[in-house]
Amino acid sequence: MADRTGAPAVVITAPLLRAWLEAARTVAESTRELVDSLNVFPVPDADTGTNVLLTVRSACDALALLPAGGDLAQAARAAADGAVRGARGNSGLLISQVLASLADVCAQAPDPDALRPVELVHAYERIAAATWSAVSRPVSGTLLTVAQDAADNARSALEEATAAAPATISAVAASAAFGAQESVVETAGLGHGAVDAGGAALMLMYTCLSDIINTAGAATGMPRPAPAPISRLPYTLVARQMLDDLVAGATHGGSARVSETPFSTGEFEVMYLLEATAAQAADLRRRLEAIGDSVGVVGTPDALGVGMFQVHVHTDTPRAALPRHGRARQVCIHHLHPTALAVAPVWEADEPPLPTTGPDDGRVVSFERLAARRSRSVPDSPDAEARTESGTARRVGVIACTRAPGLIEQFARTGAVVVLNPERDGIVRAAGDIGAAQAIVLPCDPQAAGSAHEAARFLAARSAVSSVRGAGDGEVSRTVPEGVRLLVCDTDDEARVLAAAVAVAGQAGHAELGELATRAGGVAAAVRTTALTGPDAEADAVASALTAALRPDDELVTVILGRDAPPDAGAMAAAAVARYTERHGMFPDAIEVVVHAGSQAAPDVLLAIG
Repeated sequence: MADRTGAPAVVITAPLLRAWLEAARTVAESTRELVDSLNVFPVPDADTGTNVLLTVRSACDALALLPAGGDLAQAARAAADGAVRGARGNSGLLISQVLASLADVCAQAPDPDALRPVELVHAYERIAAATWSAVSRPVSGTLLTVAQDAADNARSALEEATAAAPATISAVAASAAFGAQESVVETAGLGHGAVDAGGAALMLMYTCLSDIINTAGAATGMPRPAPAPISRLPYTLVARQMLDDLVAGATHGGSARVSETPFSTGEFEVMYLLEATAAQAADLRRRLEAIGDSVGVVGTPDALGVGMFQVHVHTDTPRAALPRHGRARQVCIHHLHPTALAVAPVWEADEPPLPTTGPDDGRVVSFERLAARRSRSVPDSPDAEARTESGTARRVGVIACTRAPGLIEQFARTGAVVVLNPERDGIVRAAGDIGAAQAIVLPCDPQAAGSAHEAARFLAARSAVSSVRGAGDGEVSRTVPEGVRLLVCDTDDEARVLAAAVAVAGQAGHAELGELATRAGGVAAAVRTTALTGPDAEADAVASALTAALRPDDELVTVILGRDAPPDAGAMAAAAVARYTERHGMFPDAIEVVVHAGSQAAPDVLLAIG
């Protein structure tokens, strides 16, 4: 380690690792919007900079919980564990793999408290191999190429060393950083936009490490070093300017191009934490590769092969992405490509806005009917088309809670982030995924409502003390941005959540938080629901209950079938509605019937009428 004069470090130690990650967080904060703007691969959702920041922040806060006397191997493992738990999106998952690979090399080094030049080269090479294998369908010209080019340069620096001029930590790190920078320049415009966002983020992290090594006086034995400002990171400043120049060149007619073919064909992004064995995680990855792309299963298993894994996939079948073994936590699903339902419609003058049939009566319209109506309206609006292409930045987000895995696609298509089997941590995670400073939460039962209120209090407290180091508690405190405000609505079952989510679909960018919550709550309150279980859920009993509850002015019946529901319950409900309309002299389709296979554990059958 160097002294306080700022001479280059001789080896990498725990304090230097802490200083690097703190500086990397500062750099990620200052370049967040730039890296977000570069993001077109694998999905143009403009969140790579945000995801990398949240992942690095998680690693830093995990390190803050480690005693100051911990050695390098312990510090690297803590950072890796924190990054895996806090990883966001495909880019965050790969950055967590970077730190996990570094931790593996540190654990195998002869000295648990020091990484020498040869071992640093091994770390770069392990990172290149691990990130490449972490992706189900590797694509050149991305972060994977940047990692490989950096590793090749680091190896060259080691092999070109002589007895008179031996390899140093500083020389190896600088060679890797320059290799990463050259790689970013060479891959610019190869179909991933001006610059691949993930590659740019990794290059900045590598350049930042080189800067910290060369000014190691900033990393002397302090248990929690103050992050070096970017103005004290000369190579990183140059790298930032290089990215600005590449973007400017692309903006003014440079060679950058974006492929017209979608990089990701999956309709939904599914992410969750999985407690499982390494074998179970490997089996899950094979299954995910068969149903989607952008697959990642990254974790830090212990000596017994048991650990926590971050799971990520883009798929058309999100329910199939759920694990068969192990325990899934913080399951969040969102739709990658805004549908006609989730884009604000432009209504014809003689058509009142849906999903209410009039400005004040609050009657609900089904997901299917609303989607069909909007699909006819949205193409007529140039503004709507532009919003679809840009990804639709929203001022207010929507979080839909459910215990019905069969409904996650329906909820996600409304534009909401879906939390399956909600608990506080999952709702907090969803708040971070939304990318908005405000969100309404639609709980599916009293327990979910309690968790939502806990999440709202937690985020409010974090916002209030965000300037205090170590603020927050547990792993979730390391995975969300500050300042997210949640407002919990009065929904208490899946039917009301669905009605409320449909009611606010496409409106989140045009309404204030309170207005959106009022709209959602009003539509949900207009829905009459009946939960049936056991003998009451038999097909004949369902038909009888529905007939007794119907009114002549009803327009929609929604039937949500649990996993133990009789197979003919939905058909019997539809037949009961048909008999009711015939008996009352109504048109056959006067009351719309929608049946969903919710597969929830309880109730067996949920009836909703409105």
